[in-house]
Amino acid sequence: MNYKTCLISICIPVHNTEKLLPRCLDSVAEQKFDGLELVLINDQSMGKDEQGRNCKKIVRTFEKKSKIPVVYVVHNQYVPLLETRRELVEQAHGEYILMVDSDDFLAPNAVQVLYNAAKEKGADITCAQERIYKLKDGLIQISDSQYSCFKAGELFGRDVLDSWLVKEETSAFLWAKLIKRELFLRTMNAIPFMDNSLSVDTPIYFFLAYYAKSYYGINDVVYYYLTNEGITTNKPITDLQSWRRHCTVASIYTLLLTFEGDLTEEERKAIRKMSRRFMKNSIERLREQVIPELRPQAREMLCEFWGTDYVEFVEEMLKKSTTS
Repeated sequence: MNYKTCLISICIPVHNTEKLLPRCLDSVAEQKFDGLELVLINDQSMGKDEQGRNCKKIVRTFEKKSKIPVVYVVHNQYVPLLETRRELVEQAHGEYILMVDSDDFLAPNAVQVLYNAAKEKGADITCAQERIYKLKDGLIQISDSQYSCFKAGELFGRDVLDSWLVKEETSAFLWAKLIKRELFLRTMNAIPFMDNSLSVDTPIYFFLAYYAKSYYGINDVVYYYLTNEGITTNKPITDLQSWRRHCTVASIYTLLLTFEGDLTEEERKAIRKMSRRFMKNSIERLREQVIPELRPQAREMLCEFWGTDYVEFVEEMLKKSTTS
């Protein structure tokens, strides 16, 4: 492929989702769009699909069937998800980036619909709708429900940021959004190396929205999001390494709270609100998901990352809210 003719790069990180990856890649292969490429990073993925194929074999099958060019990268050691997303963008050649999670899938013509809308309005960020799906006995069950908030229409300048950060009308999820690669690169340049694999869309979308000149939301459903699988579901936390991954989110809010850009007080207040909301969630997960024998060490780790005063402050807030 002549990379000068590449219009859209579909970027997919894969980590032990081989059983669902074929469905995801089939939805990419079904897109009727010229100028498409797939950029996929195998992030130490060790699983196999129902046919016993590993990630590499699944991707090679896709490549032969679809004729869509593939950039395939393998990580031989742990790389945080945020850094994997950075690498996906750097490896891409398209004018636009479309992030897709490997356990989700695209609607037919999703790429064409998003591209037409992006070109019509010249938007930096073009957002469409998603619907959630679940797996029951191996069968896909699509719901009419949405997982994230969504806003149709155009936004310009600082309204792109405020619609998400202050008004909470839009979401920070990167999927179902067609984003100019130039904007993505500028965003990643503003984010230092971060050892984060949870909530990584939050800092990325913060800078995308901060630098974006325009946003365009369309009502088309282009994306199907899996809700009952993945690393963020309500599974018991049985080891401190898994809990550490949760605690590292502190660095995300440190980055946002210390950002020296021209944010308004209302915007900074919204970041603090998001931070407290995440800490509240962390304390609840500590009490409900971390196994009892690890809770003292897990709380100590939470204090190491977030500061004891802050943890105790939010604990007191929670205590007052439950007794009032």
